[in-house]
Amino acid sequence: MTTTDDTPSSPPLVLASASPRRRELLAYLGVPFRIIATDAEEHEHDPPAEIVAALPPLALPLFDHPTLRAWRKAHAACASAPDSVIIGADTIVALEGTVLNKPVDPDDARRMLRRLAGKTHTVYTGLAVIDARRADASPLLDLVASQVSIAPLSDADIDAYVATGEPLDKAGAYGIQGLGGQLVHAVTGSYTCVVGLPLVETYRILSAAGIRGLRDPVEGYRRWLRDQGKETPSCPSTLP
Repeated sequence: MTTTDDTPSSPPLVLASASPRRRELLAYLGVPFRIIATDAEEHEHDPPAEIVAALPPLALPLFDHPTLRAWRKAHAACASAPDSVIIGADTIVALEGTVLNKPVDPDDARRMLRRLAGKTHTVYTGLAVIDARRADASPLLDLVASQVSIAPLSDADIDAYVATGEPLDKAGAYGIQGLGGQLVHAVTGSYTCVVGLPLVETYRILSAAGIRGLRDPVEGYRRWLRDQGKETPSCPSTLP
């Protein structure tokens, strides 16, 4: 199908994630999409060898690779959206070679925050885009890493933050876009990677997959910041 000026039309877009933060950020790129959420990232079945070979290098266990998790999400959504381009994303927090997932309870959140306090850790977000219309098309894969420094925290600081409930559904037990941003001393790299969807790389990978009409990611980032009620992040200036 083509538009009246013979420019190929943009295929339907699907976000294979239940994350409200990813849904919010993707909307700032200005194209319509629908959501298909699965639990595929938790599956442990062996992925195809060609997918493993195509993954960006990462010195962590394969199961924890966020780009593989992102691919699992997008792949699982293909059957429900065979006419669409599907993007999956997954974010992990890693400190000293250990992945810090979502805490299981408040005590686990306190333990994670004590480990992070006063240190710099890495937040990785993996991206995977599959064109479900083309069985022969290779998925587009990417991995973005940002360094996050957490301020020194007292036990009282940690207890007060955990009492808000915010850490309990966040990888690493904090959310930079929420109250957890007050714990962050500095970010090096993409701020939106830490939130869960790096806008610059998302723009690039969706453009490569044929999605048209995307808003400039820097402008989308600025609009998102304004709508968050802040002109700049609550830490030193970073990339989108």
